Amino acid sequence: MSTFFLNFNTWVQGVLFILIVYHTSAFFITKDKSLGVYAAYLFLVFLYLIPKTNNESSMLLANYYSSFFRRANWIIQVYYWLLYAWFSLLFLSISKKSKILSSIIKWYIKSAFVISTMVYVIDLFAFDNYYFVWYFITVFMPVSLLIVFVFLKTISKFKDVLNTYFVVGVVFFVGFSLLAIIFSYFPRFFFKGFSPIDVFIFGVLIEAIALSVGLGYKFFLFREESFKLEQLKNAFENEINELKLASLHSQMNPHFIFNALNSIKLYIINNDRDRAAHYLTRFSKLIRKILEASNKNEVTLKEELETIDLYLNIENIRFKNQIEVLVSVDNTINLEQVKLPPLILQPFLENAIWHGLSSKKNDKKITIDISKYNTHFVSIKIEDNGIGRKASAKIKAEKSIKRKSVGIQLTKERLDRFVKYKKHNYTLSYRDVVSVNNEAAGTVVFLALPLV
Repeated sequence: MSTFFLNFNTWVQGVLFILIVYHTSAFFITKDKSLGVYAAYLFLVFLYLIPKTNNESSMLLANYYSSFFRRANWIIQVYYWLLYAWFSLLFLSISKKSKILSSIIKWYIKSAFVISTMVYVIDLFAFDNYYFVWYFITVFMPVSLLIVFVFLKTISKFKDVLNTYFVVGVVFFVGFSLLAIIFSYFPRFFFKGFSPIDVFIFGVLIEAIALSVGLGYKFFLFREESFKLEQLKNAFENEINELKLASLHSQMNPHFIFNALNSIKLYIINNDRDRAAHYLTRFSKLIRKILEASNKNEVTLKEELETIDLYLNIENIRFKNQIEVLVSVDNTINLEQVKLPPLILQPFLENAIWHGLSSKKNDKKITIDISKYNTHFVSIKIEDNGIGRKASAKIKAEKSIKRKSVGIQLTKERLDRFVKYKKHNYTLSYRDVVSVNNEAAGTVVFLALPLV
């Protein structure tokens, strides 16, 4: 029987060593503290069992470090109990389920660590480690068992698969630890051929297997959650890409691209190669800028003005270059430093052309005025001398085919996101221009963008 337990205890030591390596490796992979704490707990148990296992390597270490193992025997038990308590908090996520229980366990761990360490140090230096065993049996263990009882009673209310693994583990660990202590002081109640440490080692083995399976299951849940998060991330990125495409389509109407290419084609048909080449070059530059802008959150005001210049040039083909565009920029503004969302001005210009100027026969003009509103804002004013918003709305209402415009609404949403982390908000307003005869004479769009 003794030979069997000698081999069994040696085998358990090997299992514990493998589990320590496994849980330590898993901790560095997952960054889950429960794995690291459990590995530390197993290491102290492994250390505690060295002088109590009669194999060659253990005996060699026990003899070489005999003073350490003799003096540290009981304090190691205290520390692995406290590590186990800490592990229970992390493994079962107690702080999320019961803040009261979490506070009790944390108080117990801190208090027991400080008091036990103080008692141990005083006893070691003043009484040659004589009284600490009585402190362990009469104070530490009763308090710890009370904490275990409160803990198990509380977690029994939680519906969690991990509870089962933990309860099995803790019952074997605590139960067989108590049996080992009882049989140490009352050997007559024990079976012949067994020793108290054999009982303890058996309990440790069952506990380690149960908790390792539980931790493995938790690791599986971690991998599954990581996979779901990765899927969610991919879905989110796909949604962002779709929004970018939607944003691009709404800002640059597909009809514009089709009509622009048709207009350039007419130059080719009419053998006007110079104009065809000129506009084809500008059209390709515009498309390239649009595609580049779809990958940016913001651009400089200089880049934005270059883009809308290309856009207005292409749109003006269909009006036989009748639209006069005037751009005025305050020379105190550094266009390279002013940031804004890409293609943010295009929907306002599109509205000015197709709702304000397209129904007007002649004298078509768009004025873009950029100035410093104050120290915190730059203002962009877009004015057209079209038919005005009321007349435009009337024409739109009379059309048999109505298309819902989302460009301006999307522009407002983009501006909202743009100023989200800035100190100041943006201002967007519209004003009707009237002549001296109180007739509609155009529309002014006023946009004030924060500099910081």
